[in-house]
Amino acid sequence: MSSNLFIPPWAEQVAEQLGTGPHVVVTGISPSGNIHAGNLREVLVAEAVANALKARGLEVRFVFHADTIDPLRKIAPGIPADYKSYIGHSLSRVPDPEGCHDSYAEHFLSPFEETLKRMEMHVEVLRSHELYEDGFYTEVTREAIEHTEALRRILQEVSGREMPKHWSPYLPRAGSGQVVGARVLEHLPGENKVVFADEDGWEEVADYGRGEGKLGWRVELAARWKALGATFEPFGKDHTSRGGSTDTADRMAEEVFRYPVPGRYEYEWIQIKGKGAMSSSKGIVLLPQEMLEIMPPDALRRLILGRDPARALDLDLGAGFPRFMDEYRAEVEPYPVPFAHLVTVAQTVGGEPEKAAVMLRRGGYEEAASDLAELRRDLAYARNWAEKWAPESYRFGVREEVPLEVANLDAEQRTYLAAVAGRLEDGMDGEATQDLLYSTAVELGLKPKTAFGALYTTLLGKKSGPKAGSFVAGLDTDFVRERFRHVSGLTTAGEVED
Repeated sequence: MSSNLFIPPWAEQVAEQLGTGPHVVVTGISPSGNIHAGNLREVLVAEAVANALKARGLEVRFVFHADTIDPLRKIAPGIPADYKSYIGHSLSRVPDPEGCHDSYAEHFLSPFEETLKRMEMHVEVLRSHELYEDGFYTEVTREAIEHTEALRRILQEVSGREMPKHWSPYLPRAGSGQVVGARVLEHLPGENKVVFADEDGWEEVADYGRGEGKLGWRVELAARWKALGATFEPFGKDHTSRGGSTDTADRMAEEVFRYPVPGRYEYEWIQIKGKGAMSSSKGIVLLPQEMLEIMPPDALRRLILGRDPARALDLDLGAGFPRFMDEYRAEVEPYPVPFAHLVTVAQTVGGEPEKAAVMLRRGGYEEAASDLAELRRDLAYARNWAEKWAPESYRFGVREEVPLEVANLDAEQRTYLAAVAGRLEDGMDGEATQDLLYSTAVELGLKPKTAFGALYTTLLGKKSGPKAGSFVAGLDTDFVRERFRHVSGLTTAGEVED
């Protein structure tokens, strides 16, 4: 199945409840910091539902609404402290702290947009500051300002908070650049403008038809639904809590903007195992582009969504990752190679697919060796995971020189190595080699753990390693025989060093 048509059962159920459309599936994020894998979960929920609707033959528009006009509220980790002077300014008008993009918003949005392209996601990326500046939100903004009292009443009833006397649904941008703190004094609907007093009391005029300000978040959410024609949008549990933004927006949509509330799906947080819930402001982030270094896009979709995104996910890219990859590959590939074995091969041959193909064939994985381009990609995933995420038990390399650790092998282990060397034949596959290694240990009265520890020590300098049969079968048989015979004849640490 193509990655952009991955449709989990829960998404099919949601699509069934949304009607015949046409549909506009919306998801949105404020690029105020690193857009992490937890944020990606919202986008993937929306994509899955959009795909489910398309699979039903319905007309679907899929939109990612980047809230680039939102004011900067706090400084993200790693941003210079003097950026506090930009708090309250639109993200699209704050300079990029590293000077590599046009704005603070683009600094964080562009890498995420590139990730969506790498995932071949068919989504329109809209920037809210451009929509405001192009007049897209002019009509709903005017409508909101004309119904200020009704919106104030809803906001107070839902939130339980008393709104200031001069509260306005519209936040004009002052000459200082701030889009917070001003007080609207008069609405000029024929000119699409408001008269307001800035934080110092000076009167100014803002043209909302040209993006000189924005609607407040809760009002904007309902207005955005109407302007875009939204029929579905997922939300995290922080927005759907009682008295939260969706409670407010639902009533505003129905009672003020006369627009039906879009379908919804509430997703849970993703945590990084051992660190907690992902948060840009706390610096607990795992970037999607990092994850694409160790798995293909479709695997990333399945990992981030989990079995049901309504459930919290404890993301484990360490010891639990090979198991996930094996489950994923078993679903999408007819003859999958265990991920742990790919890690073994990648660390043994580096990024050379030709050598890897030879090793895989010796190990009994003929099909996996047939496509060198795909093998090169899989080796890169495995090698990147081994270097950055793998527990120590997965990290190794076949030693070119005899490991010093063989000095610790006893006489029985050396006898075992000599026996294996005498019986190992050219062309033995992984299963036959495993049988040979095990039966030889039993015949000599050695526990398999002790026997296999001898071969791992001899080849890797470690007491444990990957599945022995496939590993040994994948190596050059002459090399293994010579190494085992050599070590079986050594008796002291001094001889090893010599």
